[in-house]
Amino acid sequence: MKLSTSTGDFKRVGATMPDRIRLISEAGFKHINLELTDETGRLDRDDWKDRVASIAKALKETGADCVLAHAMCENLKEESYDTIVSETLRDVCACETLGIPDLVVHPLYPEGADRRGAVDFNRGFYADLLSASKGSPVRLLIENMADTECEIGFSNGERMAAFLDLMGEDRLGACWDTAHGNLNAPPENDQYASIQVLGDRLFALHVSDNFGRRLHWHSFPFSGSVNFDSVLAALTEIGYRGAFNFEASYVMRNAKMPPVHRNKWTHPTDPDFAPKLTDPPLELIMQAEKLLYATGKYLLERYGCFED
Repeated sequence: MKLSTSTGDFKRVGATMPDRIRLISEAGFKHINLELTDETGRLDRDDWKDRVASIAKALKETGADCVLAHAMCENLKEESYDTIVSETLRDVCACETLGIPDLVVHPLYPEGADRRGAVDFNRGFYADLLSASKGSPVRLLIENMADTECEIGFSNGERMAAFLDLMGEDRLGACWDTAHGNLNAPPENDQYASIQVLGDRLFALHVSDNFGRRLHWHSFPFSGSVNFDSVLAALTEIGYRGAFNFEASYVMRNAKMPPVHRNKWTHPTDPDFAPKLTDPPLELIMQAEKLLYATGKYLLERYGCFED
């Protein structure tokens, strides 16, 4: 498997997407997941084609490629349905320009809908996207969402596979998120079983660790409770051919980075005291990124599936 990571790793220090691509490349990664999700990444302005061109230029200069992209993550409480569809279609166009085969698109959850209602709503949502992008080579991937965040979410492989069967679309597949999977209560947190049932419908991964239902977190493997033997065993057994892509950006965190802010402190006797340790410097973040690469390479080599 190719080892990749996400542009969100440098969200706090990379002012532009080309900056983030260069930093990821300097840390050793040759393959990248392009996150079109934050203010810097979203293609929601008139200059979006110029921004895509700047990404293409950075990829050419670094020799890196994008193996995956993540569409905008807004929900129906923050954006209208038409805005979400329109911007996601821009993301599809960006993927075509950049040669990215797969785009992760979160499901939408209309307020007050039960599980059946959510499934019906998303049948329409993904059908609209597929119809409007007909002829595009870019696959759209649904992602498992934790049952702690949304009780009607696609929380395991069985539900995701059932939805894909219901849709019956060749250009619709699955992305498995190990952190989201670990947030679920047993038995729905059986990641081996979920990956097995998805089988050849699984085209992408978001790999990270956390402590299960205690906190939604995306950190390094070995920093939480995810059993990566269960993940790697399943991936190798189904003959998974996508990238082993990290989404582990909750490391070396800035003070105000959600979901948990750093504790505030005021010096009790010195009113002129200036904090020195608010945010980690770039050099430490870079060391963490290099360790992330080494960790991923170790995991894949242990299962004999590392691809340079």
